[in-house]
Amino acid sequence: MSSRFNNVPEENGVTVIFEQETTLGDYQVLYQKWYADDVTGDSVIFLNDDVGVTSEQAFEELIRTSYPLKKDAGIALKRSAKFTSINFNMKRV
Repeated sequence: MSSRFNNVPEENGVTVIFEQETTLGDYQVLYQKWYADDVTGDSVIFLNDDVGVTSEQAFEELIRTSYPLKKDAGIALKRSAKFTSINFNMKRV
């Protein structure tokens, strides 16, 4: 993994099953597949320096047009000082 994503915060109780740096649109991102408390999900993590003040609606549109999601599937956005994480495809296992 490049140094761009070395300091992504780890969530308590979350196990990252797979992660890979990739591109999404014009952005270099970190894609993760994770497991926590009987739930699996996907995350796409952006550097805030790359996305600036991109709106939650713009992030949601990018995710919905780039990944197979049900129309009513939930998407959760979390911003930290350095990163913006979008969680989606969350389901109980």
